[in-house]
Amino acid sequence: MQLVLFIVIVTFTPLSCEVQSESIPAIFGNIDYMSETCKDKLRDDLVEKCGESLYQTQFVVVSGCTYKCGEEHNNGLTKATTGQEFRLNDWTPCGHDMVCRDGQCIDRCLLPFVNLKGDKVSL
Repeated sequence: MQLVLFIVIVTFTPLSCEVQSESIPAIFGNIDYMSETCKDKLRDDLVEKCGESLYQTQFVVVSGCTYKCGEEHNNGLTKATTGQEFRLNDWTPCGHDMVCRDGQCIDRCLLPFVNLKGDKVSL
């Protein structure tokens, strides 16, 4: 069993070291509800976060309140796609007057503006 695992690791390790030539996804051009400064910060944060992983080092896509880091390999002999999805932090803008809350993109006006006695936030 350990020999099989060793062979798999040795086989796929060079693939994870290949340089990826794909650029950052064009999703940031479609986010018109954020200023350019906010888009740049979001992009930089996502690229840095994805770069922390040894295996899914490329930022792939952001959708609603999630983003995906992954890799695509095709060296002519083997082709593989890997990825992992994560939630954006709460209060991250996700649309016009929309923010992320517990992984969901919700209308900003549904958030409680003040804490009322006896109220519990149930979003």
